[in-house]
Amino acid sequence: MDLKEPAFMLKVRGSDYFNEELSCLGCQFAEILLSLKDYTESHDWYIFDVLGTSKSSFHELFPKNPQEHCTVLSTDELIDKVKRVIQFESGVFIAVEKGKKINWDFDHLPETEESEGLQHPLAEIEIRTFDYSFFEIYANNIEVKETILNYFRKNKIWE
Repeated sequence: MDLKEPAFMLKVRGSDYFNEELSCLGCQFAEILLSLKDYTESHDWYIFDVLGTSKSSFHELFPKNPQEHCTVLSTDELIDKVKRVIQFESGVFIAVEKGKKINWDFDHLPETEESEGLQHPLAEIEIRTFDYSFFEIYANNIEVKETILNYFRKNKIWE
């Protein structure tokens, strides 16, 4: 798969950013999404390869459509969903501007274990959850990184 070169990649571990020993918690993912809420107001989220532990079924939380992915139409809705997850084992969450026609390659759908980069040419932001260990955040715009880091500093999520 041809990957799109991102402006940055930010790796987020629980001990580095949340002062918690555990990583990939649903509540941590919700904080990352809260930091991006204003930036992603006009984006849809496409979700692939999601596994982990949850009080609800992952099939209920992230139901796949016939194109083999889950589409979430707002960041608020995605925040509500990830808050119901205890911890993520894997997952790919891709933000694309609303109204863009997405053609997914069904032979090469986005995967958690893919090489570094954005897995679709129209992707603006991609967040991956890895093996209960860390999040990787990729984006086209370096301002996204600053938005996340400023949110974390302002809200004293990490020092």
